[in-house]
Amino acid sequence: MELATRQRAKGHRVIAVTLEQSEPGPLQTAFARAGIETLQVAKLGPRFDITLPLRLALALRRHSVGVVHAHNNSPLLYGTIAGRIARCSIIATRHGSNENHGAPIWLRRQVARWVDSYVAVSAEIAERTRAHGLAVEPKLTIIENGIDLGSHLPRPEWRREVRAEFNLSETASVIGIVCRLVEVKNVGLLLRSSLPHLRPETQLLIVGDGPERGALGSLAAQHPHGQFVRFLGQRRDVARLLNGMDLFALSSKTEGHPLAVIEAMATGLPVLAPKVGGIPDMVQDGMTGFLSEVEDAAFAARLTEALNQRANWAAMGQAGRIAAGKRFSSETMAERYLALYEKARQSHGT
Repeated sequence: MELATRQRAKGHRVIAVTLEQSEPGPLQTAFARAGIETLQVAKLGPRFDITLPLRLALALRRHSVGVVHAHNNSPLLYGTIAGRIARCSIIATRHGSNENHGAPIWLRRQVARWVDSYVAVSAEIAERTRAHGLAVEPKLTIIENGIDLGSHLPRPEWRREVRAEFNLSETASVIGIVCRLVEVKNVGLLLRSSLPHLRPETQLLIVGDGPERGALGSLAAQHPHGQFVRFLGQRRDVARLLNGMDLFALSSKTEGHPLAVIEAMATGLPVLAPKVGGIPDMVQDGMTGFLSEVEDAAFAARLTEALNQRANWAAMGQAGRIAAGKRFSSETMAERYLALYEKARQSHGT
């Protein structure tokens, strides 16, 4: 969404294509508000859809598309084949490190040969991409994710609103997480690690929804301190809710270059997270947040250390905000992608 918005602001025509069969969701509304076209070319059935590349290629030709930008595994497979048929330039971005999702790795290797540029969102993802033979060095580059930094600012009035809305005192220490409640995000680890510390003056906000919601709610309900956990569900005012937090925590088993971490840093929050994906390149341990090893016990111990250093949170958050401003703007991200598109088009003579 950030990338498409910036591209359109530069005068380019952008079409966001979904391969899902599901009904339009809130993101389609956001695209429409930004003046970005959306197109559904649905994949039929759970197995490889032999008709999809051709249907997608016809849509690309019909809309005079010059550059196809595929994000993650299934779009890499179908978008690259379709782009090849439609004679488009092709850029692929890998956002995560899950090798077991989407097309088999051997098939992705074959298709990736047709990609003009292969982008990894972090050094760790780039290394995995090399190791799995998905891109040779001349084609591989790293472009970190970016956000609209102006939409994520420390706002004292929002902090007061959120604290009043959830009956939180101004002096309470509020740990927060924003994510989909799915197994890979491992929110249960954060919940189990936090519960022993929770009191009226230390509370946990969980923003998001998903299949793990019921199990997480049961876990909280069975603990004597479960009353200090707030499940806020899926929200459209995340920037506002972040202002009500004091420490942002992520407990994922795997990550790419999580936007939620950038949003928290831009808001002025220190970040607690495991050393997975691109997070160690984003969070400076002891300066802008707290990094832990991936084991459950290590994460729980690091959370305890973070709570014992509450006096340092404000300074760490400010350092994180400065770091985010230097590295993670959506404008910088878009400029780097546009340069790749132009290079690819020139190589195709289009």
